[in-house]
Amino acid sequence: MFYILLNIASLVQYLAVLNSNSDQVRPKFCACCGRINPWRHACYERKPDHESSPGESLNPILIQRYYCPGCEKTFSVFPECIPPRRWYIWEVQQQVLMFFILGQSVYAIAKTSIPSYKTVQRWLLRFQEQFRLHKDTLCAHFGDLSRTSGFADFWQTCLKKMTVGAAMRLCHVAGVIIP
Repeated sequence: MFYILLNIASLVQYLAVLNSNSDQVRPKFCACCGRINPWRHACYERKPDHESSPGESLNPILIQRYYCPGCEKTFSVFPECIPPRRWYIWEVQQQVLMFFILGQSVYAIAKTSIPSYKTVQRWLLRFQEQFRLHKDTLCAHFGDLSRTSGFADFWQTCLKKMTVGAAMRLCHVAGVIIP
């Protein structure tokens, strides 16, 4: 299980929040059962900064873990900019999605971006497979998105309103599986 923090859109912002007051990332409720005040359990390291040179890298980033005495489960708390179960941050995936929407091939995208051809292909396939669910969920929050037609038009309009990370957070909160 995991919980995604609202409005932490960059790694720098997340590190600033952790350094100034790590209690700001503490969820008020358990992500599993809803009980109030889960206990801080531990943290683990992630290395999501793949774009910076080794001397300027923000890695490692600490991901907080919490334990709920009610349901006896642990869960991680992610900033909006880091996807759970993914190697790259949402910003990189958003760039790939934008290139695809603008008509570039998977091969051309892979040549100009950090991820490999297989990774780009997998991301785009997952976005396309889950398009209907994502569209329905996001249209419930933003009615004007329902006027779009097709995958490219929807994501182009959606990305003018919010980042992919914010969109996936809304989908996660609604119970939709995020890619």
